Amino acid sequence: MAELTKLGKYEIRRELGRGAMGVVYEAFDPLIERAVAIKTILKSSIDKSEMEEAFSRFRREARAAGRLSHPKIVSVYEYGEDDDMAFIVMELIRGRELKEYFDHEDRFSIKDGMRIVLQLLDALDYSHTHGVVHRDIKPANIMITADGQVKIADFGIAKIDSSSLTQVGIVLGTPTYMSPEQFIGKGVDHRTDIYSCGVLLYQFLTGERPFTGSVITIMHKAVNQDAVPPSQFNPDVSPELDEVVSRAMAKRPADRYQTAAEFMQALKAAGKTVRQTQVLPTARSSQPLIGADEMFDITDKTIILPGSKNLARKTEVAAGQAVANSYPVPEHAEPPRKRVKPIAQPNDKLPQKTISKEALARKIAEIKSEATELKAAEAAQQKKAAEARAQRVNMLAATLSERADKFAAVVSARETERETEQRMEAEAKRKLEEEVQRKKAARDMRRKRHAAEEPVSPAPHTGGIQAASSGVTPPLEAAVTVSQPEKLVNEIPAHEMVQTKRQRKLLLLVGVVLTVAVLGMVLLT
Repeated sequence: MAELTKLGKYEIRRELGRGAMGVVYEAFDPLIERAVAIKTILKSSIDKSEMEEAFSRFRREARAAGRLSHPKIVSVYEYGEDDDMAFIVMELIRGRELKEYFDHEDRFSIKDGMRIVLQLLDALDYSHTHGVVHRDIKPANIMITADGQVKIADFGIAKIDSSSLTQVGIVLGTPTYMSPEQFIGKGVDHRTDIYSCGVLLYQFLTGERPFTGSVITIMHKAVNQDAVPPSQFNPDVSPELDEVVSRAMAKRPADRYQTAAEFMQALKAAGKTVRQTQVLPTARSSQPLIGADEMFDITDKTIILPGSKNLARKTEVAAGQAVANSYPVPEHAEPPRKRVKPIAQPNDKLPQKTISKEALARKIAEIKSEATELKAAEAAQQKKAAEARAQRVNMLAATLSERADKFAAVVSARETERETEQRMEAEAKRKLEEEVQRKKAARDMRRKRHAAEEPVSPAPHTGGIQAASSGVTPPLEAAVTVSQPEKLVNEIPAHEMVQTKRQRKLLLLVGVVLTVAVLGMVLLT
């Protein structure tokens, strides 16, 4: 594509930035003689399957910002599309993204960080009142002008009350600053912006993000864990500010501040407990508090942007960080980093002077000594924990071995008992069968003897009846005699089945006990 020199009535002056889908230009409107920024999105750079969604977001950004007119929100002047691209003409901001300050580890004072958050809340209160939820409040979307004014940009994933472009279940946003309900795909409202502002306030107070790691790790922590109170990183943070941050970052939207105005009021009240300067903890008690009148007009005060005037402080910080980074184990690097943080904090009240090489060397030696001591203590603690863990594992292994031996003995005894019962049952069955055969043989013998003793001549009628009776009686007796052994023989398999079921239940119970014991050992390790 040829270099763009003109877009509609706007004269392209220079390129401000370039991304995967488009370019941002600085341009000039000759009709009203005003410099503007033009954000473009090229149709050729988007896959056809994603084009509809991308353009929907682009139009949504124009529509959301276009309906808002606030000094802390980047103004949108015009939206247009042609065959090659779509573009938004907006207010040109001369300044830096807040993300640049954070990436370079530049630190704002507590009161200036609070002033920035208060300006954000003022703009969001206006936006929410007009039915627009930003949903992606993060440092990259916050511009800081040269005179310390805040401008919110990029409403690309904003939710508009009258819009149907966003649905429940779609996760949009930037992980570090996303609310728990955004992570789990629930419907969001203006309170998701309040959560994001709470995360920014946390970062201003501590210089750290509340949750770090991979996207999955951040999601798990944001949904299930509470952030460490800011006062544990920065001793100048008061308990009142801890409470404000905790409520703003509450997991449930109902537990947060319900409006940006309510958040502002609580932050102003907590601001009365903030001290004028950020110093080392040993000198904290001598610093005066910010007056109530100064805090309540905090948004009107000039914000002092971090600079590079105090080179000695930056040199000392760099040396301390080099010491921290020299440790291979990340946990060992934390103590020296925490020691360096108060030195790295900007302090406009301190005189701007250099530090001698001897003082710098002493400071580095102190940091190294403290880090070495903490490292040794950490190693001793880890060794002690490992020994205790090994002892628990050995005890558990011995217990499992003892239980296994007992189980084997029980199984062996049961097996012996079962074999004995089987032998006894087989012997009883054999004797019963022999008894049946013996009785049958005796009965046959009696029949033969009786037949030999009777005469061959026909018997009287009554004798026939008696003969018939005597002829019928033996089979009945035999049937009765046989039925009892057969009943005993049939009961034997039933008895074996009962014993088998009992043994299966016993084996199942022992298996469950062993499984629970193994799981306990794994959890203890």
